[in-house]
Amino acid sequence: MKYVLLMVICAAMLLAGCVPTPELKKQAEPAAVNSGDTITQNIPDTLDREEALADGIRLKVKANVVKPDGELSVGTVKRYPFDVSMVKRLGVILWGNAPMYEYYEPKHELAEYIVACREQMEAAKDALSDSDIAFIETTLKDMEAAMPNAPDEGKPATYEKIFGYDNGFIKVDTGKGRQALFQALSSEHRNILSFLDLGFKKQLVEEIEPLRVTEEDAIRQANEILDQLGLKDQFSVVKTGVHPINHTIVDQVLANKGYHFPERHERRYVIFMRKIGNAKQVYSEQIQYGSTDGGYDAAVFWEVMEFQFDNDGLVSFTWQEPGDVTVTEKAVSVIDLDTAYEAMLTYLRSSQNRYTYEECDLLPERVTISIDRIELGMSCILGTNRTIEAVPVWEFYGEIEYEDGSGRTRCVNLREGRLTDETRGCNSICTINALNGKRIDRGLGY
Repeated sequence: MKYVLLMVICAAMLLAGCVPTPELKKQAEPAAVNSGDTITQNIPDTLDREEALADGIRLKVKANVVKPDGELSVGTVKRYPFDVSMVKRLGVILWGNAPMYEYYEPKHELAEYIVACREQMEAAKDALSDSDIAFIETTLKDMEAAMPNAPDEGKPATYEKIFGYDNGFIKVDTGKGRQALFQALSSEHRNILSFLDLGFKKQLVEEIEPLRVTEEDAIRQANEILDQLGLKDQFSVVKTGVHPINHTIVDQVLANKGYHFPERHERRYVIFMRKIGNAKQVYSEQIQYGSTDGGYDAAVFWEVMEFQFDNDGLVSFTWQEPGDVTVTEKAVSVIDLDTAYEAMLTYLRSSQNRYTYEECDLLPERVTISIDRIELGMSCILGTNRTIEAVPVWEFYGEIEYEDGSGRTRCVNLREGRLTDETRGCNSICTINALNGKRIDRGLGY
């Protein structure tokens, strides 16, 4: 099976899907726009309200209100693709003059991976079903079949190699027993540059150290890379956190079932978005990972950089949808929070009912839409002819919660039609254009 280990490692590191914004049924009417020049005046620090929606669904708002850190504006964004010159510059920053090779899976890595997976299967046999074991064994047997033809060393590669979809990854020795994968891809809907220095290493499964990297350390290291790229002043931090790592296919299967080994390798992540003027953009999981509901043809992605660090330094770097910003109007006025709240409430009253949760087989009277943060900031939308416009928005964050039969509260993942115990946070419940009071559909981008 060609490139089996790469595919398994990449699949094992995918993050859980976030809850998409429910489908729009009725657009909120445009709201009046404030005429005041001082945007942050009269914005409360918190908002605490409760509302009854259709069919017993409840809306609970107990939210901190985040004010903009710079003047709000209107602008345009022009995307540009990654090119060889740009990736060479980044490569020098990340690994200097280390030799580059076409991606390959040496025999010893395949052998170590197979042994580690079987040891994990034995340790977790009570948590794995027969179908889980069959799936894992099929993958491991494919790896065993690939071992006789697996190379002992790679073929030299150039930067041009990473722009190919056919095994476009290159492999680079970054030291400390690690070999990074690097690739740049461009398509109609997404441009993405990825650096992954966290493939399977037997020692990361057997010898797990506590994560010592602090949030401050991670932000400092990420800013150093941005500074070398000449981009430090153009980006701002929008989210930080810690992720456990799924190094093997067994880790991933167990994670999907809600089970984890007692000790897991962790990484600390920092997410940046490009500023619009001097104001930062609001961030949501839908912005980074796409926000398709089943009926949409393509996800909408905006520019994001994500850095991930462990005790040895940078282990992952992703940059999607780079673009240049032009501010066309400064210090614009926006609707107030009460007007934005009413627009959000109108949307929820029209979109939330028993039919929303029918396919998930959930009782609407057990559903609570919980909003815990509201932020006024900048965001991007699609303009005419697929142009990109930057506008101020009111972003309402939270979760769709469900009280199951045992009294436990869980989160609803509408995209996957299931309940989940964990989310990454920063889930967009509703986005309101702060210029005109209309809802922005994260799935359509406008």
